[in-house]
Amino acid sequence: MKHIATGPKDVTVGVGDTIELHLPENTSRDYCWSTSRIGEGLVLRDIRFLPSKNPLPGGAGERVFSFTARRAGTWPISLRMRKHADLIADSANMTVTVA
Repeated sequence: MKHIATGPKDVTVGVGDTIELHLPENTSRDYCWSTSRIGEGLVLRDIRFLPSKNPLPGGAGERVFSFTARRAGTWPISLRMRKHADLIADSANMTVTVA
């Protein structure tokens, strides 16, 4: 079993491997990442926020999505950043190939 930490770029992993997707997020501006599509061969295991190491107010942290590869195939992950109750502000997409 492998653990891969990445930004939104395509990766190839094995069945049972963990993929951690790290995305910058500034919660002080009321913006938040959320999933909009997860391929059926992947399982979302955890979503967490890592605060900024900068002690000053307004420092951006990271939203971390953890997935497990459950089945061989090529599976999409789509995420959207949006301000609460607003339209989409940004998006991130990647493809995970499970071999």
